[in-house]
This record gives sequence, C-alpha cells and structure tokens, in this order.
Amino acid sequence: GMVAQASRRLVIMVDDSKEVRRLGTRVPLPVEVTRFGWRSQLAFLRQIGGEPALRSGEGGSPFLTDNGNHVIDCRFAGGLDEPEAVEDALRRRAGVVESGLFLGIATAVVVAGAGGVRVLERGGA
Repeated sequence: GMVAQASRRLVIMVDDSKEVRRLGTRVPLPVEVTRFGWRSQLAFLRQIGGEPALRSGEGGSPFLTDNGNHVIDCRFAGGLDEPEAVEDALRRRAGVVESGLFLGIATAVVVAGAGGVRVLERGGA
C-alpha cells in the first residue's frame, strides 16, 4: 500500500489478501524501532504474544529504514485479539518509532478485490 504521511486524510489501498479476518495472522506486523536497545524490543514483543524477527537487508545485515532504524517483523500466530491494546502498548513503548497497525491513523482503507472496490471508513466500518 502507498502511504501519504503529510496529508490530513490518510487513505491506505490494499488488495483483499491483506484484509485478514484477524490482524497479524497472515502478514507480520512491521514495527520500526531505534537501533539502540532493539533486542529489548524483541523481548517486549514476545511478552505481548508476538513472534518477532529482525528484518534483514542486503548481505544479511539488519535492514535500515531511511531514518536509520531497524524493522522487526512480528507475527501473531492466533491473530490479534485486541489490536487497539497492542497498538497502544507499542505507541507508549520507548524505542518504538512506528508500527504497521494503521488503526489510529487511517481515515479510510480502500480494499480492492474480485467483488470490486470497498471503502472501509474509520469509525465502525
């Protein structure tokens, strides 16, 4: 999906393979963390029920974002029971820059599938 960070209305476009019944089961949740102390984030993500793995870049060294941070891809085998609670925990966690749970930021998610295009607006969509 393409994300426009500066816009007031953030619309995320995905195909329906991404619209999983339970968040976190099919696609791992990307969590951007500062390089300093990233190992403690692995422990934290395990604590909240995740299966975290540091994302590798070229040559097997850790992948770095444009900001020089690491990305931990975190799977949740059973999916996320309470995605809002997980997002809240991540948001308050020192050293976590951003996570891929677009719960609080997306104004709308556009889902394109075989049955056409659906727009999921925020607020009980």
